[in-house]
Amino acid sequence: MSKSKQPEKKKSAPARKVGPFDFNPEKSKYYLPIFFLILLIGIIVLFSDFIFSDKMLKGSDTLNAGIFFRHFYVEYFKAFGSVPVWNPYIFAGIPFVDAFHGDTYYPLSILKFFGNFYRALGLNLVIHIFLAGIFMFFTARQFRLSKTAATLSGVAYAFAGYLVSLVAPGHYGKIFVTTLFPLTMLFLDRAFERRPFLNFTLLGLVIGVIILSPHPQLSYYSLWAIALYGLFRLINLFMQTKSVVKVVAPASLLVYAVIIGLLISAIQFYPGYVYTTEFSPRADTKRGYEWATSWSMNAEEAFSQIVPEFSGTNEGEGNYYWGKNAFKDNSEYLGIISIFLAFIGLFFGRRKEAIFFGGLAAFTFIYALGGSTPLFKLFYYLIPKVKSLRAPSTIMFVTLFSVSLLAGMGLQFIIDKSRGLTADKLKKLKIYLIGIPSLLLLLALLFSVAGESMLSLYSSIFYSGIESELIGQGNYTKWNLALLNLPNVVSGFWVVFLLLALVSASIMLYIKRSFGAIILFLIPLLVMIDGIRFNSRFISTYDHTREFAPNVLTDYIGTLPGKFRVANFRAVPHNMLPFHGIEVVTGYHGNQLRWYDDLLGGPSLKNFQNPHFLNLVGAKYLLAPSNSRIPPDYFGPDSLKVDRDFGQISLFRNDNALPRAFLVSNYEV
Repeated sequence: MSKSKQPEKKKSAPARKVGPFDFNPEKSKYYLPIFFLILLIGIIVLFSDFIFSDKMLKGSDTLNAGIFFRHFYVEYFKAFGSVPVWNPYIFAGIPFVDAFHGDTYYPLSILKFFGNFYRALGLNLVIHIFLAGIFMFFTARQFRLSKTAATLSGVAYAFAGYLVSLVAPGHYGKIFVTTLFPLTMLFLDRAFERRPFLNFTLLGLVIGVIILSPHPQLSYYSLWAIALYGLFRLINLFMQTKSVVKVVAPASLLVYAVIIGLLISAIQFYPGYVYTTEFSPRADTKRGYEWATSWSMNAEEAFSQIVPEFSGTNEGEGNYYWGKNAFKDNSEYLGIISIFLAFIGLFFGRRKEAIFFGGLAAFTFIYALGGSTPLFKLFYYLIPKVKSLRAPSTIMFVTLFSVSLLAGMGLQFIIDKSRGLTADKLKKLKIYLIGIPSLLLLLALLFSVAGESMLSLYSSIFYSGIESELIGQGNYTKWNLALLNLPNVVSGFWVVFLLLALVSASIMLYIKRSFGAIILFLIPLLVMIDGIRFNSRFISTYDHTREFAPNVLTDYIGTLPGKFRVANFRAVPHNMLPFHGIEVVTGYHGNQLRWYDDLLGGPSLKNFQNPHFLNLVGAKYLLAPSNSRIPPDYFGPDSLKVDRDFGQISLFRNDNALPRAFLVSNYEV
């Protein structure tokens, strides 16, 4: 008998080594720290001029007011252990908390109490922009996006022109609200899925911190978005359960969250609300439609969503703003790649959430256009408090959030479904992927060959008066600025074409299975590159010792006897003297007491040079250019005298000024 053969054991194939192109972010436990590190590196590159210097981060409002407000607060707190209630140095005194002096109670601004005060202000903004990307990443994850797609959303949000460009004007409150806003959507959405009481409570906490930012207008817009998405989720819940009872609990908890937010922020919100509705110039609700639509996003700025250089800005060397607003020190640019992918998320993905956020993006974008369209009249007459607000374009942070989330949904659609599409849907997707970059290529060629003619065609449709609109007192018109900015527009078209061509190519390579999902990581990298190359114009440094270090002028005025105010006739920056503890007649704020604003003559300050007004407010000293010709008897019988000359500026003494009234804690007869 022959022996039966034993079956041979199959030799196991050697384990395949995992290469760099096999990296799976969804399974890697190292992905989060890697993402945080890459995001941090991008932020460091963007802010490198500031981070690797000993200077402060420059912002116009920071220099005009922010430094003085925060320095006064910090020094007062260190001296007395409490928050100041009165600022005596500008506009004959204004309430400190009620009138808003920046981030007084905002918890994340504690940095200014430690280390180098000037550097801390800038570091606070850098940290917030970094946190904006992280918060957006986790919010995208809550909306069931993969780590790859959530990375795109986070990077798109953090490096968007809308957010980063706010550094240049020094709009701290807007940056704070924009940073925190994704958390409201995260906790609101999560509250409908699990642990509702906890998540609605966390939502209330974030609402409270947002209001403490403090930027009342953006806080108000945040509440709009929260209410709209909450209503959307409640309607969905009712459609699923067909039960009103099951809707009552989350609806009640949503109201509870808003109440929690208002209670947390009441220390700032309530006195601020009372002040602005009763004692501030902003209490005047009869300013009209023109005021409410001031600083609307115009057509030039809307086209800058495609090519961010289109309208130009007033920031950075060689940039020229020619849009319809008086100037432009920021940008509403959301990112061309984000917008490109957002349309994929909206029209190809077609999730319910995508449709909602597409609608929210459209609503807020139309609102941002303000007076550029007649539709704003609906908002003006139908929505409470819109008549009291201006600068409709500030709502674009909600548009940014919606577009960033939709961009992630678009990339998620590519990852999940693009390889299994029907021939018809795949054809439509390819037309989109090829068609949009091709259109940009055509426009790049047209602007390169006939740029002036293209601008002329544009202005004939959207800006008919451009050739006659003079700038300031000179002979330059907005058309001259548009021509000066044309090289930036041409290069901008070529850049956005190249960016979208690379994005489309990476998606096509993924669909054809030439590469795995790793190729799609090129997209957030391109978003980061686009953000750094455009936003760098809004990042600059400033030597604070030039303006805020003690000098001969401030030292001398500080030694003068008595209680008096100084009338600053543009001899030095607005808040330079108040920074050094010297009281002035005006200053830089915008929310001063209404009665004093009326006494000054309103926003134009038409009474500022009135001798009776200056005598009344105790302006014993005038600071003016040395070549000023002021009649000696202009203020009354006591001749105006030059108290001291400081070269290009002189300090005049006005002995006609009335003595100051003051309160005493006790008296003795």
